[in-house]
Amino acid sequence: MTERIEIVALIVSIVLLLVVLELVRRRKLTEEYSFLWILSSLLLLALSVRREILHAVARWLGVYYPPIVLVMLLIVMVFVASLCFSVIVSRQRQQIERLIEETAILSAELRDLRAQMASRPNVARTDVRPPVRTD
Repeated sequence: MTERIEIVALIVSIVLLLVVLELVRRRKLTEEYSFLWILSSLLLLALSVRREILHAVARWLGVYYPPIVLVMLLIVMVFVASLCFSVIVSRQRQQIERLIEETAILSAELRDLRAQMASRPNVARTDVRPPVRTD
């Protein structure tokens, strides 16, 4: 029974590594974000291949059934990935808010410039068009 679980763990580790590498190759996942997934899948692969490492870690943690260490590692990996992605999303949200503010300032300046140009009929005007919105 234990060998079957270890074989499944080995297959899952290899599939995870291949999926991440394929996503990077197709540019669906950037290298920056793939590092965590590649590292995790390589760690799972090492634990799946080297039984003595798995058993040593299980003894050190006090786990009686060594393949559970693989499940524990997967859970930790998902939590770490979730935390990393939450940080990334938060940073991008702040950047988006800053861009919205800068766009609003530029729009206001453009309106002021148009108003000034409209009040001076003798000054040569260039055709100033509003920014194109892609909502």
